[in-house]
Amino acid sequence: MTDIMDLILLQKIFNIYSWLAACIIMVFMAAIALFYQKKFGNRTFFYFYIIPIIVLVIPAIQLFPFFTFQAEFIEFLGSFISFLASYFLYRKMVGVK
Repeated sequence: MTDIMDLILLQKIFNIYSWLAACIIMVFMAAIALFYQKKFGNRTFFYFYIIPIIVLVIPAIQLFPFFTFQAEFIEFLGSFISFLASYFLYRKMVGVK
């Protein structure tokens, strides 16, 4: 019985770690967007990168119980917004219109 509880605890720790790592990556993306805006003068809307950071922190601080539909949906939403923000920054930096 304790082995199962240890595995569940380990799975929760890995889940929290992965979402916090994703938040840190998005902080770096916001810093890159701010640098690019200041250096080259193209508006990157770096302040919008706070939205995916907040959405990615929600599952990490366990506002919703793990492995429920709401938590999975919030995690998906955070991942999707992060992808869109990264793709937008990529297109800005490469010059694709």
